[in-house]
Amino acid sequence: MKKLIPVIFLILLLFLFLPLSGGSPGSRTFEISSVTIKFDKTDAEFIVNYDLGAIPKMYILLMGGKSIEPKIQELFSNFSYEIIKIDQDKTILHVKNISRYDKNVNYYIHESVSFGSTLNTIFIYLPGDKHAVEYSGRNATPTKFYRQ
Repeated sequence: MKKLIPVIFLILLLFLFLPLSGGSPGSRTFEISSVTIKFDKTDAEFIVNYDLGAIPKMYILLMGGKSIEPKIQELFSNFSYEIIKIDQDKTILHVKNISRYDKNVNYYIHESVSFGSTLNTIFIYLPGDKHAVEYSGRNATPTKFYRQ
């Protein structure tokens, strides 16, 4: 019990230094800033970067990222994915079977898949490319052809 008192005091002290208007303007407390997609054969890694206010960040730091999962599920409901990591700034997803391999042309083919809402910025890395292609204002992934 004595060890709990300093922890509670520290948490209260941190809340004293947070601005009262922490977070994004208006009632939005969760805004996705960008999604990075890295294709790997038929799967892909999605890195979802978001902007949270100071109070939601503190909540996630103390309680974990379970409160973000419904937003992620809503956005990626058309994808088969596994959550690898959730933290204050980003979520990493392993998306399964997002592309298919065509033996006849020796290419992987990714057909467009819709998101649950429009994303401001998407960065796409194809295998072997060092630089991403940037897309703005998309509500679906672009169709892509690539080799591994």
